[in-house]
Amino acid sequence: MNMTEQAEYKEMMLKYNFAMQRLETELNILLKEYEYKNGYNPVEHVKTRMKSLDSAIKKLTDKGYEVTIDNLVRKVYDMIGVRIVCSFLSDVYDIVELIKNSKQFIIKRENNYIDFPKESGYRSYHLIILVPIHLGERTEYIEAEIQVRTVAMDFWASLDHKLRYKFPDMIPDEIRYSLFECSKDIDKLDLKMESLYEMLKHYNN
Repeated sequence: MNMTEQAEYKEMMLKYNFAMQRLETELNILLKEYEYKNGYNPVEHVKTRMKSLDSAIKKLTDKGYEVTIDNLVRKVYDMIGVRIVCSFLSDVYDIVELIKNSKQFIIKRENNYIDFPKESGYRSYHLIILVPIHLGERTEYIEAEIQVRTVAMDFWASLDHKLRYKFPDMIPDEIRYSLFECSKDIDKLDLKMESLYEMLKHYNN
């Protein structure tokens, strides 16, 4: 990486840092406001992260793209990642709608991997958003990915990641099948817990 590319990379990372700070602040306000209005906090925890340069470059090369600053910005949409883990399934959809209705972001794309899970069994709701940042007299929009899921889905995804890390080239069919079956069990558990949650709300009423 030459001097010009280093300067461009530093500027890019500065913009991502601005966007992540803005996103964290706006999400915190949205969730606090939701809790105040509803008297209930549906979120177990929120985790944010910035993808490392090595990880972003690997993603580009895995997809067959040339490693350039332009491709890092245009092709790696999840340089900024936020994971919102909710208590119950209905909470996930409430938080998704909360984010979609916010005027602080622009929704670029959404993927409902809960109703339509990935082939691996992965379940989560993904939103690709544009976060506005103000630089002098101009406004730029930075991409970020928000994942919203239940505790059970997060548990499965975490263990799935660790198991697949042990087999970077090819995961054995036996393990792949077992992971998929576990995903179905997780889905059943989420539905049972949602049913219990609805029963509790009925008794409270």
